[in-house]
Amino acid sequence: MSTSILMNMSVQAMFAAQAQIATAGHNIVNASVKGYSRQEVKLGTVAGHETSAGYIGRGVSVQTIERSHNTFLGGQVIQTQSQAAADSTRFGLLEQLESAYGMGEEGLGQATADLYASFSDLSSAPKDESVREVVLGKVQELTSRFRSTGDQIEQLHESTLSEIEDQVSLVNGLTAKIATLNSKLAGTGAQANQPNDLLDQRDQLIKELSQHIDVSRVETRGADGKPDGTVSLFVAGGQALVLGSETRELGVRISQGSPQVASLEVEASGTKRPLDSASVTGGSLGGLLRFQNEDLPEARSQLGMLAAVLADTINTQHAQGTDLDGRTGGDLLSVGEATVRPSDRNARDAFGQPATSVQITRVAGQGSALRASDYELRADPSDPSAYQVTRTSDGTVFSGVASGATIDGFRIDISGAAMASGDRFTLQPVSQAAQNARSAITDGRRIAAAGASSAGSGNANALQLQALTTAKTFEGRSFTDAHSRMVADLGVKVQRAESESDASTKVADRVTEQISSETGVNLEEEAARLIQFQQNYQVAAKVLTTTQKIFDTILSIMN
Repeated sequence: MSTSILMNMSVQAMFAAQAQIATAGHNIVNASVKGYSRQEVKLGTVAGHETSAGYIGRGVSVQTIERSHNTFLGGQVIQTQSQAAADSTRFGLLEQLESAYGMGEEGLGQATADLYASFSDLSSAPKDESVREVVLGKVQELTSRFRSTGDQIEQLHESTLSEIEDQVSLVNGLTAKIATLNSKLAGTGAQANQPNDLLDQRDQLIKELSQHIDVSRVETRGADGKPDGTVSLFVAGGQALVLGSETRELGVRISQGSPQVASLEVEASGTKRPLDSASVTGGSLGGLLRFQNEDLPEARSQLGMLAAVLADTINTQHAQGTDLDGRTGGDLLSVGEATVRPSDRNARDAFGQPATSVQITRVAGQGSALRASDYELRADPSDPSAYQVTRTSDGTVFSGVASGATIDGFRIDISGAAMASGDRFTLQPVSQAAQNARSAITDGRRIAAAGASSAGSGNANALQLQALTTAKTFEGRSFTDAHSRMVADLGVKVQRAESESDASTKVADRVTEQISSETGVNLEEEAARLIQFQQNYQVAAKVLTTTQKIFDTILSIMN
């Protein structure tokens, strides 16, 4: 073997050790960087040199520098972190919703009990105007608590919508960064030497993105069928957010027909395409959308149903009596009216107004038929002359509905042009009731405590009003039972959400810890390797020194 081969072998060995030292140092200084994967120098044996005595090795060479990477675990991290973010977000919002309902002396239950107690006091002293003022005060206190709770629900709606918009902005920022990295990585997929740090950066951005919205990742392939180094990201059943170096903007859409429901849309080439929000289940956006579109409407309807039924029950009985001046009793409580919201896509007339007009009103005296739900009205596909109404809370369908019909305690009136097949109307008989609750009278003399046969001075109607405390007009329950069940159901929902959040967080932490132990940097191991690589370098340098001495000896002999 010539000395030149020996010298080249020792230099290559020194270079290999130097690369190992540099890579170990790179690992050490990046150990605390989020998303960094441990890198390792892959060495290869140089083909031996054939001699008459056999093949003599030529040393070592650096083949490539690989990052520690586990595709399966990486996908598991994205999925579990996305679910944990969704569950944690929803749990936090449900806690805020629960706090909107005052408990104990500050709650609706206590305010209602106080009102019924004041009716009892009124029955004992129907002529006492101070007692009548107390009754008015209790009515005002009860309606104030309904309004306060309703207002807090609406404030929670607004803050949740604002957070959805903020999350969408963060998603768009992250997808733009991922697309930029894709452009840098384009064409590197089939290369032996990979830009490890750029790959780590992109993977980390995708992990961060998954905490905001659940995405599926697809490795892009070129015309030759080989990976081209870029990735595409899809959301909600196949809508693309990132395609190579191109991004599609995510947006928030609020429909006039359903202003209390938020949905997402993707804009591509100037065209906005709606996403199926029900398919967005992961990330903070998944939790926000579920809360905004499911939990809040349910809470709003339940509270509104309590307010509307209570007002109808009390007002119906109050109308059976007479006040101090002998007049028939009017409404004692006033609540928000039933509302109708047409879809943005409904047919319009020449003036841009909905071609079909729909109005709904709660039927007095039928409060016990009201349900805690919104409804959807559309043309009946089986009867062009009629309409179809769907109770959204449980999917119950009412077919063959005509204008003027009464469903679940409210009347539907339809006028204008015939409803087009694609027209939709959201009917809200109770959703806005609590937020606009008021006392309907301001003069205590107008309280109808007397019966119709004892106008002015009697207490018969006050006794009937007090007896309403046990009236089962709330879907077969008394107000106390209905209110208690509403609060209890919400409490159970909060507890279930907490359990789901704890469970998904533990799973995410376990998977994250697993991939960290497999692909992360262990400083103690790197320090040990550093000593080994230093020794390798020193030995290689010793080989070079020895080779130099041999070369010098040969030169001396030749001279």
